Amino acid sequence: MKTYNWLFLTLAAFSSVACNDELEKDLKDVSVTVETNDNVTYDGKVITVAKGTPVKFNIGGEPDNITFFSGETGHNFDYLERVTIDPSQIVSSKLTVEINTQYSGAYDNLFSMYMSEEFPGLYKDDFPGDCQQLKDFTGWTEWVKQEELPVEPSKTVSYEMDMMSHLGKNITLAIHVHPHDLTKQQPRLNFSKVKITNELTNGSAVELYASNMGFTPVNVWSSDVSSVEIDPNLSKNTGYYDTNNNLIESALWYGTVTNNIWGMWNLSNASTGSFYVHSAALGKGLRESWLVSDYLVINACSPDTGVALKNMTNRFSSYEYTYNEVGTYRATFYVSNENYKHSESKIINMVINVK
Repeated sequence: MKTYNWLFLTLAAFSSVACNDELEKDLKDVSVTVETNDNVTYDGKVITVAKGTPVKFNIGGEPDNITFFSGETGHNFDYLERVTIDPSQIVSSKLTVEINTQYSGAYDNLFSMYMSEEFPGLYKDDFPGDCQQLKDFTGWTEWVKQEELPVEPSKTVSYEMDMMSHLGKNITLAIHVHPHDLTKQQPRLNFSKVKITNELTNGSAVELYASNMGFTPVNVWSSDVSSVEIDPNLSKNTGYYDTNNNLIESALWYGTVTNNIWGMWNLSNASTGSFYVHSAALGKGLRESWLVSDYLVINACSPDTGVALKNMTNRFSSYEYTYNEVGTYRATFYVSNENYKHSESKIINMVINVK
């Protein structure tokens, strides 16, 4: 027979308070309790739980906002604002990409993949200037060697590049699509698993995905719209036509799309490291384009995140979380109250031992 006990956790907590007397309620009575049972125990300092067993936390008090950080990789409250990692903590750094070719067409010398520590960066508000500097810049090195790129349809190839020599340096990544054969259609190029993975001395790994690399298209082909046919489905994307249904040509210069538009970049899934440039049918014109990142610091990382459990519009009293990997974690509940003048916050930490 299972027994359940309510146990108040003696937790390390602290708060930062501004003008409590003007808040309707403070956080001094806010607490976290854990429900113990045969698989969840507490010895006064550490919560011990079997791997794969849900832990039920109960919230006492009425905070306006609650965010939970499990303490697992990517969800550590201490790294909420971390954007770089100390290079001395990195034992391995890899840049990866997987390329899939789709549809038949002219693959020979279709695209190139570049890297540079010297590229000055895009203007992003001077399209002719960006086109010119991309044309003139000679400081690129090949991210993936030209002879190793796929030249047939329905091929999937993976690449990995050691980035340890680039730690602490600003680099730019670029993909240049440069079709040149008007007698064949322009195929679709799918890029996935685009990320930088840094292995750390503590055995964990930190990943920087494409969505945090600041990729910007430069649609060179749109500098002369009269020379190409505009895909009729472009109107299904916002921002390309005015209220009188006239094409806004300048919107094409750095534009992305959310569906399949001839020769344009779709970055909708960049957060998972995936994006693509769509094909262009025979007779639709050559769709030269670039995809260029912002400056990247190789030891950069995405800030850790928590799970927003409650805000001022909903009621909340308990939360269940399951740890599926053995280890010791410091879980954090970040709670706060706020009004239009003041705010108060409190951090509640606990040690979770998963066995």
